[in-house]
Parts: sequence; C-alpha cells; structure tokens
Amino acid sequence: MKRILINLRHFLEYLIILIPYRLASILPLSFSRVFSRAAAMVCWMSPGVRKLLCANIHTVFPDLPENEIKRIARESLKHIFFNIMEFLWIDGRPERIRQRYVLPENVTAALKGHVRRGERIIFVNPHLGSWEASGTIAPFYGDVDMAAVAKKMRNPYLNNLINHHKRENVKGLKIIFSVGAMKSSVKALKEGLGLGFLIDQNTRVRDGGEWLNFFGLSCPGSVAPATLKRYADAHNIPSVIIYGTSIRTPDGKITACFEYLPKPFESYASDKEVINDLMKITENYIRQYPEQYLWLYKRFQYIPPDASPELKEKYPYYAIIPPATFFRKRERRPFDAL
Repeated sequence: MKRILINLRHFLEYLIILIPYRLASILPLSFSRVFSRAAAMVCWMSPGVRKLLCANIHTVFPDLPENEIKRIARESLKHIFFNIMEFLWIDGRPERIRQRYVLPENVTAALKGHVRRGERIIFVNPHLGSWEASGTIAPFYGDVDMAAVAKKMRNPYLNNLINHHKRENVKGLKIIFSVGAMKSSVKALKEGLGLGFLIDQNTRVRDGGEWLNFFGLSCPGSVAPATLKRYADAHNIPSVIIYGTSIRTPDGKITACFEYLPKPFESYASDKEVINDLMKITENYIRQYPEQYLWLYKRFQYIPPDASPELKEKYPYYAIIPPATFFRKRERRPFDAL
C-alpha cells in the first residue's frame, strides 16, 4: 500500500510539473517571464524559503544590510525560475539557442582547438547564471561531445521527463548519473568525451568528498574533476580542466565565460588544492553576480567536527556536525575497480 501511495504522489508531482513544462516550450518567452515572477512571489511567501535564502546570503556577505540581502534573495528566485523556463522554451531548437545563448569568438576558438587536438575537456561549473545552458553551449558552438554528471531524481516520472529531455534535445550531450559516476566518467574519457561537473554540491567524505574552502568556511565537495584529470594524465589521455559558467548579461542573453587553472595542473600538490583554486574562481563570480547564484540550497550544511566555537558561529542555522555515516569510507578507492 505504501508503495502505491508513493507512486501516486510521484505521478501527481509529475502532472503538476508537466503543465508549465509543456507550456514553456510552445508559448512566447514573455509567458516564461510572467510565470517566473509569479512563481518567485509565491516562493517568497514561504517563511522557510525566505529564511534559507537570507541565511545563505548573510553567511557569504555578513556585512550587507538586511534590505539588500532580501533584494538579492528575491532576484535569485526570479532568476532560478526564468532559467528553467527559458531552457524549456529553447528545447534544443538551433534558432532559439542562437537567439538566447552566446559563446564569445575567442572561447569558441579555444574549445574547438582542444577538440581538434583530441583533448578531453573536463568542465567545472557552479550553480551560477544558467548552469543548464552550459551543457548546451559547449556542444552547440564548440563541437564538444561531452557527458554531464547529474543526480538521478527520486521521482522516476520527473527523472525520465527532465534528464531524458536533456539527453535527447541537446546534441552532443550524454547524461551520467551520480551513482557510479566515476567509472562511467573514466569510460567517457576513454571514448573521447568531455565531462561536466557541478562544483558546489555537498559530497560526503565516504563518497570521495573533501573539506574545501568556500568563502572562509569548510564545506564538503567533490574532487572528482581533479582526480579524473590525474587519471587521464597517468593513462596518456590528453585532457584539460576548464572552469566554465554562463552569466545572464544586461541584454538578457546568456553568455558563456571560461577560465583555465591559474597554474599548471602538475604543479598542484593534491586534488584538493586544485578544487580550492576553482572554488576561488567561483567566489569571484558570485561576488560579481550574487543575484544569479543558487542560494536555495544548503551549501553550508556540514560543520567540520574540529571547528572552533568561533568558526561554528559563522555557519547558518541549518548547519550540523555530520554523523559518522558521513565519514565511513568505502572499502575501495574510486579507481580500484577500473
């Protein structure tokens, strides 16, 4: 009976999402703008949503006045909804991609150069701007065949709708689910594909996560991009790490930006050091475009057990010392079975 109720709930959730999902692709983009504003207003009415948004922004920008924190929070909500609706409106249509997404000529030339030399591009993206657009822009403009690591949704109907939509409507993009992602990622590298990772997500230590620096706080995150680069180097697979993000510019379009690591990969002492440098780049972009960051996520959820009382006070209300299961490592290292 419980399984039937869960399945019914999943199906109802699917139907609720399906209506705006389909409307977004067939109605003018102006509908998406109106819908996004309305959806943001409804979300802002939730005390829990407001509290989470404002707590995250205050954690990163403790000196901002309350009215500015609230402004950034409201704009962030609008931005999130419009990104989703715009992505659905584009729906893999070349004329709409050209209309809304921009890849500067120098970036296009650089990406095509890596492809021409047979180098696998390991993209690192933050939840900033339109991260969904990044998976479209590189294959469309830069001829990059790539695989993006995505979390499989608990709702099978929504997972089939959203993740399969990406795979079918974005030419050159393959979806790899996070469970078993390391093995699938290595396979993708061997097949000549690039890889795309979202850098600012909580990753347990037991799953290969490390404590990384993010705005002066320690947050768990994945070092997979650096680990895969190291694996590629050890197996003579040409590769390069590129930090990419797609920012909404004043003209309303999404423009892709990219950066290389600030120093040669081989000069880094550890994978953690590599990712920390990439996190610094993320911080710089967030400071420039705070309204375009995903504040609706418990990024500061875990506090290192050895944190001082003073440091613990800097974490938001929802942060906790992680349980023992957070640290229990798997019996084998990520590449032992490859």
